[in-house]
Amino acid sequence: MLSGKIVILKSRCSAGAITRFYAFWLFLCFFPASFLFPEEKKAIFPALLMEYPLIQRLGPKDIVFVQLQDSLAQSYAAEKGSREFPDLYFCRWVAAGGEDFFDVAARLNIPYDTLASLNAYEHNKTFKKGEELVIPSQTGIFIVEEPRIELDFLLAAREIPEKVQKVSVKKDGSVFNMVFVPGSRFYPTERSFFLLTGFRLPLAGGLLTSRFGMRKSPIDGYHRMHNGVDLAAPKGSSVLASREGLVSKISSDSVLGLYIVLDHGSGLSSMYGHLDSVLVELNQKVNSGNIIATVGSSGLSTGSHLHFEIRLDGSARDPSTYIPGLRK
Repeated sequence: MLSGKIVILKSRCSAGAITRFYAFWLFLCFFPASFLFPEEKKAIFPALLMEYPLIQRLGPKDIVFVQLQDSLAQSYAAEKGSREFPDLYFCRWVAAGGEDFFDVAARLNIPYDTLASLNAYEHNKTFKKGEELVIPSQTGIFIVEEPRIELDFLLAAREIPEKVQKVSVKKDGSVFNMVFVPGSRFYPTERSFFLLTGFRLPLAGGLLTSRFGMRKSPIDGYHRMHNGVDLAAPKGSSVLASREGLVSKISSDSVLGLYIVLDHGSGLSSMYGHLDSVLVELNQKVNSGNIIATVGSSGLSTGSHLHFEIRLDGSARDPSTYIPGLRK
């Protein structure tokens, strides 16, 4: 669109006028919103005023790319404490199709953690033609106000530090309110999830009703060890494989009711109890996020919910240490 405007201007304006117009456009794109707008307008300015500047080529011949690299260099220096973080702004890049996410992050010289948290990417991916990537001028982690994907739920479980910046970001035609944590990276569990080596929540929207540890039994009132967590959900809700693995057991007993055990290797396993139905077969390989069963109330149960356990070498472990979304 900009190039079209410049062509029209060429027929009516001097070269100097065209240069001043282009300089003013860059000023609007890159100058801090605080210079132009009062405090209450800062968050919405970058998202609503105009389209983000477009990086046409991932290289030094592209003026927006060069500007971005200067800002990122300042950001890396700020992480080491040698200077202040630069102003936060956003630009964009549109895929030709077939590019690898990790390769693009490397060419932009920006952590994949930063791009993934901003653009709602749960795992590495191959870009489709025309797909747009929003790119920030700082390194860090973006935590969205209303989670879009499972990774957002993991990030939302963090304790937010004092030094953060509230921003609104335009992505795919929508505006998302976020908290930006400068200089941050994925925590180990978040990184494991992104790289498909960690655990995920076994329900898309379950309500945590009982945690791991000693508790008063809702059945008989005695205090007993609770070896997992309970997640309330309507009967028939999809139960997801918390991690890639092999279906090692499908059984039923008087306490757990109908249940499944997945073997994840390295001594790790996960168990899903009180099911209504099982949608996999014994010895079947499943990927993280595959639907393996439906929520029910079989066995000793006071209502429709999923009992979920993680075991290491046969011993029950607190699932919240593996899945930050289960923490308080």
